Amino acid sequence: MKSLRGLRWALESATPRYIPRHVPFHTTAKAQVGFLTRWRSQKPAANHQAKTPRVNSTLQRRTDQANEIPSSPASPPQHGLGQPMRAVMRQLPHPVVVITTLENMRGLTELGDVLDKNFPRPIPRAMTVSSFTSLSVDPVPRVTFNVTLPSTTYEAIMKCGKFNAHILSGDDHGARIADLFTRGNKPPEAAGAPEDGDGPKLGVLAGLKELGVQILGQEEWQQEWDEAGEYGQKVLSTVKEGGYITDVKLPPSGTLPVLQGQGIMHILKCKFRKLTPPPESDFEHHAIVMGEVLDIAPGEFGDGYGIALAYADRAYRRLGEKLLERPATEQVSPGEGNAPDPNDIPTSHSDTNIP
Repeated sequence: MKSLRGLRWALESATPRYIPRHVPFHTTAKAQVGFLTRWRSQKPAANHQAKTPRVNSTLQRRTDQANEIPSSPASPPQHGLGQPMRAVMRQLPHPVVVITTLENMRGLTELGDVLDKNFPRPIPRAMTVSSFTSLSVDPVPRVTFNVTLPSTTYEAIMKCGKFNAHILSGDDHGARIADLFTRGNKPPEAAGAPEDGDGPKLGVLAGLKELGVQILGQEEWQQEWDEAGEYGQKVLSTVKEGGYITDVKLPPSGTLPVLQGQGIMHILKCKFRKLTPPPESDFEHHAIVMGEVLDIAPGEFGDGYGIALAYADRAYRRLGEKLLERPATEQVSPGEGNAPDPNDIPTSHSDTNIP
């Protein structure tokens, strides 16, 4: 009984707060086919009579929840220290990083995504963050940043499971790239950018053309979307013929938008790690994103200045004068003596603004 309660608690805690607009396959009228294919992915033992699982009440309850129209949380009440806190945080320089990901990326484990012929094409999402910092280097490189909810980019990251973090150069090129993604994920028409015609739609990334920044991976993510649909049809026909999901080879997947050009110093390719908020905490309006760094791609250094772009007192800035250089051989753990902790006080942001 305790194990059942624990399983139920885990399933409920794993349900996303903001339900994506695309209902997963197992919550549609084709639920029986979804369960059948998952069940057949494991070959039954000899002389074992297999039965098709039935949709239970828990599934029906989650179906009802998924069909509900998600609503944005009400604005949080203003704290008495809100304005003084903002004034203090404006005096601190923060690193400026552009996050990119894809919305409507077909998940190969969600048969609803690969079988839906009307599933929309992938759309790039991006946002500028000023709370980016390293969480750890060893044994696993991890990064983290904060998001103000609701956020379409955050929802896309949760669904996609990956994101790219672009470190910007401390010059005019980096500042213009950062400022482009502080206005939300507006379509090209609303942002004043030209349409892409019959080619891949770039969404908010279309504004990068005027800045001379290339967007790598367009053809790849469109091709992966097509191959994911073909994979779904192959799985369906294989199962109908008595085969198993494992009999169908998985197509390539996972290509995300990569920005390349002046103003981009480095690109960190990250895997999203879901964090469970602590109980009785205000996480209705903010989220902490953690990513495991899988790869680092080089960019361009702009005018050759080696310090990344910073933001302070409502302006993009370049860090300048060197005050005290610490020897590279001196390794002082954060918290020992007067060594500064690099993870102190990150700030929150949203798709539409930075502090």
